[in-house]
Amino acid sequence: MGGNSRQPRRYVGVDVGGTKILGALVEESGRVVDRERCSTPGRGRSQRTVAAIEKVIADVLRKARVRPGDLTAIGIAIPGVVDPDKGRVVVTPNMNLSGVAIVSKLRAKFGVAVALGNDVNLGTLGEHWLGAARRAESAFGIFVGTGIGGGLVRGGDLWRGYRESAAEIGHIVMEMKGPRCGCGNRGCLEALASRTAIERDIRKAVKGGDKTALTEILDGDLRVIRSGALRRALERRDKLVVRVLRRAAEVLGYACLTVRHLVDPEVIVLGGGVVEACGDFLVPIVQGIVEADRLPGAREGGKVVRSALGDDAVMLGAVALARQHVGRSPFSKRFDVPPAYARISHWRFGAVTVGGSTYENDIYIRADGKVKDRTRCPPEQTGGACHKVARKELEKVCKGGPEVLFVGTGRSGRVTIAREGLEFLQSEAIELQALPTARAVRAYNQCRRRKAALLHITC
Repeated sequence: MGGNSRQPRRYVGVDVGGTKILGALVEESGRVVDRERCSTPGRGRSQRTVAAIEKVIADVLRKARVRPGDLTAIGIAIPGVVDPDKGRVVVTPNMNLSGVAIVSKLRAKFGVAVALGNDVNLGTLGEHWLGAARRAESAFGIFVGTGIGGGLVRGGDLWRGYRESAAEIGHIVMEMKGPRCGCGNRGCLEALASRTAIERDIRKAVKGGDKTALTEILDGDLRVIRSGALRRALERRDKLVVRVLRRAAEVLGYACLTVRHLVDPEVIVLGGGVVEACGDFLVPIVQGIVEADRLPGAREGGKVVRSALGDDAVMLGAVALARQHVGRSPFSKRFDVPPAYARISHWRFGAVTVGGSTYENDIYIRADGKVKDRTRCPPEQTGGACHKVARKELEKVCKGGPEVLFVGTGRSGRVTIAREGLEFLQSEAIELQALPTARAVRAYNQCRRRKAALLHITC
């Protein structure tokens, strides 16, 4: 095992996706030190993709000035069927890594322990460690992107299945004789509610004569419709996009009912690119279907929540797996390492000092410790007043999944949280401590949990 006992333990988590490879250097607490990304090489020899993965790891280490020998372990997430015990990729339908012994290659390159897992399994593990399911005993993740994947975690342990194929919810049949899925079957969830399915249904409707704002948004080229374009069309209340996404959300809702009745997890987490972009529209529909379930349980639970970690979920899950691989599970109290944050060393009217840097505006301190200027509160985020904190602003502050949010409300406590902001914090299981700024600073400095802050310093 690598790692210098005199230095804090550090890990690299790698999320290998169909379009991008994300690598990050992460402390044992889950704090991201640095990150790098690159485009995933197109189809061709697997060596190109392996070389790209190695370069991302090497680049993030070089950027952070960390030697490979100072790492404790590397975790890598692959979209497809993997054999973690043999360190081998079995099949990656949309990539060129099928059959590659990726673990031995990375271990030989960097000289440290390497752990391998399926990407959505690890996304669920990441949410269970630091995200929306961190207080849950069990969690089922459903990640909606180009396809749909699932993961099941209980008590910090992944349920991988006998064939390493557990929780493949994208391939449960939701509609007999429905559209053909990429797996070869018909009517799979993935064939009805993934971004690929949404694109197909929109193109089919346009070919049949329906009009859509996407034609203008994408300059007439509907061959690829990314999640961001779907969000922009929703913002314009595009009738076709609303109709297609509502249908996809309903199918997802009934898939969640299936999960609830079959597995009965404490939390179902929705994530992935489509949910990140269009979750404000999709998630309430899914939640409404689950909440209308007529089959009661013995107690409350089984709620549907949105991913708190976003694009970092899979990468942080890879780190959690790497920690488990070297016997330092983040789910063991013995190895529960609190994050280290810069101290707020001074506050006065109109200025605040964090980690030796002084700011003369309201600030955010995010869960990764990064400090951001509040930059004059854009009206669309604050409801038109800097003293009212709206949901959109809280989503920025809480990026990275804090357990607790401190809001410094000023000397006189004028800052308040909008109702939809309070609902957001509740849905993400984020504890709120709204206090006059001087008290918020003291409470923030004393807190040893994963935390964030919004400090109002100008009145």
